[in-house]
Amino acid sequence: MALTRGNGRVISRAPMVSSTQQHTRIRKRKMTTNGKRNKRERRALGTPTFPIHVEGYDAKAPDAPRKAAK
Repeated sequence: MALTRGNGRVISRAPMVSSTQQHTRIRKRKMTTNGKRNKRERRALGTPTFPIHVEGYDAKAPDAPRKAAK
């Protein structure tokens, strides 16, 4: 189906899609939007606090990180 404007140009419309396709696209768009919102909110909260050295940590262990020289 083609529509014409006042200046004679022809505008073509996209064909109609099935209801299932339309709702699938809408659901996908909403899930993406919600994911972005959740991600933004989590980012705003910052990094949670956690212990740097857990119990049982041995600074003299061979795989322990070395202290910076002063």
